[in-house]
Amino acid sequence: MKKSDFEEIQQRYLKGRKRLEGIAKGDLVWEEIGRCGDNDYHPAVVKSVNVDEDYIDVIDVSDSNKEKRYISFVTESELIKQGFTAETIKKDYKEYAEIIKKVTQN
Repeated sequence: MKKSDFEEIQQRYLKGRKRLEGIAKGDLVWEEIGRCGDNDYHPAVVKSVNVDEDYIDVIDVSDSNKEKRYISFVTESELIKQGFTAETIKKDYKEYAEIIKKVTQN
């Protein structure tokens, strides 16, 4: 393997690790689902983060509060970069405040 290839892989790994380390129990993340040329975003409350295994466990509030494991999702900052407003995100946090509270108390 070329040194440049290794360095590129290392950079992606470190970026992904830093992204997961920035997620906390009780945060909201969104599952991005493609629909006819557009995307739907379904919120979920983070229950736990496994940085070493590269996944998060969530309570999917858009699917009857089912517990799920995500390896692909959008964070709050990534959602804002995609054009969502902070007010929209605050609305989701307010709507799911009770579930967030339950998750963070455990």
